[in-house]
Amino acid sequence: MQDFLKAYWDADQGYFLAWNRSAPFARPSGSGPVGGKYTDFWWEAQLWDLVLDAAEREPGNTMYRSLIDDVYTGFVRAYPDWRNDFNDDLGWWAQASMRAYRLTGNPRYLQQAATLFDSIWPYWTDASGGGVLWRRSGSNQKNVATNGPLVVTAVRLYQATGEQHYLMRAQQLYAFVDSHLTDGQARVYDNIENGELRRWDFTYNVGNFVLAALALREVSLDPTERAKLLQRATDSTDWALDNLTNAGIFLNEGTGDGGGFKGVLLRALHTLSQTPGLDAAVQERYRQSLRDQATQVWNQRRAADGLIGPDWSAPHEGDVIESLAAGTGVAALQLASPSLPARIVVGDGRYEAENSVLEGVKSSAVADGFSGRGYVNTFFQSGQFVEFHVNVPQARRYLLKLRYSAGGGEARRTLTVNGASRKLTLPPTPDWATWRDLDIAIELPAGSSRIRISFDGEMNSRGWLNLDRLTLGDLK
Repeated sequence: MQDFLKAYWDADQGYFLAWNRSAPFARPSGSGPVGGKYTDFWWEAQLWDLVLDAAEREPGNTMYRSLIDDVYTGFVRAYPDWRNDFNDDLGWWAQASMRAYRLTGNPRYLQQAATLFDSIWPYWTDASGGGVLWRRSGSNQKNVATNGPLVVTAVRLYQATGEQHYLMRAQQLYAFVDSHLTDGQARVYDNIENGELRRWDFTYNVGNFVLAALALREVSLDPTERAKLLQRATDSTDWALDNLTNAGIFLNEGTGDGGGFKGVLLRALHTLSQTPGLDAAVQERYRQSLRDQATQVWNQRRAADGLIGPDWSAPHEGDVIESLAAGTGVAALQLASPSLPARIVVGDGRYEAENSVLEGVKSSAVADGFSGRGYVNTFFQSGQFVEFHVNVPQARRYLLKLRYSAGGGEARRTLTVNGASRKLTLPPTPDWATWRDLDIAIELPAGSSRIRISFDGEMNSRGWLNLDRLTLGDLK
């Protein structure tokens, strides 16, 4: 946290920088203050949540307590009229304001949360089954990012004021999200727009849904409903841990807004790990996941300045690290229970292709029998590759298993391990729904490595290929 504040906090402005101070060039024009030098509306809200994480972990820390007020004051100075077309951005400040109120007791935060929520609620419409619109103009999209956090805010306002209409609105919002933006079991989708349900998977959406369910459970008096809400929260969390990770570590969701997505799911894990009534073994699973995420962040932080980028499975390449991504890594450390083990996190050794670095290829879920959320296909042109960022505890030989299908005949690709390349031949499979493993012995150093499967015409790559996953294990 100290390294983060040194790199991004501008105490004179009371505001966080968008890029680290050591970046070798200026930030291009963006939507934040001073042409994008400082973070935009939503990023600053996320970084305020990080400050709240730190203050919650160390309630006696006067610096963090002061920083809560300083961030808010600096933001209001930059956006005195709170003007914003996006209800999700405004809603996030409302939710964070309620966190600040619960931590500090300062009534201005309660007042701001109520003002923001009441300004957002008129954008509820009955179209598409209900829900609050994402934007105030120009779109009919309704998404989890807008409606999920509003559930939490409405519950907190109800708890603080006793006003029944907040509870009723929390119930309406949750019912819309659950019935229209999930599969009714564990998977949480992204949005509905122009009648189309977009089934995009983001850690952010899962985290928002879980936090919404847990907040509503706090004020439900019906034991059956309480049990159902807890089950929905754990089912969605378990799905994310199984499908939005590589070897147990949350996937890299890119730069920009995506750099902050994991933080929301981290807070959901943290909340679940402390939820009364949840089985102790399940709570410990969530606590262990938090420790694994934090340990990996600690292992991959940059030696020069202690910062971490959006990929927690490998050291950051390049000088620029956005504050939102760096702050999400710090949040992982704030939310994990001490102490972290001094080890490399290897998880189950399973690295899903669709969760890895993709260049020129696409993911699909058409052919039966894949693991995870799908597989990589359209893999037949030079320059295309899938890169896996793996971590092992010791420098030695490992067994690499590539799970694939090659229903069109033999496929040839290039295998590159930490820059060293060799040709790879993948025998044909009877059809595209039949999967097989290709076993390869490779030498890896301790810590992080990059394993790339690429199509390279100069190295005689040819044939079509569906690539499902890479698994690392011991040689027998």
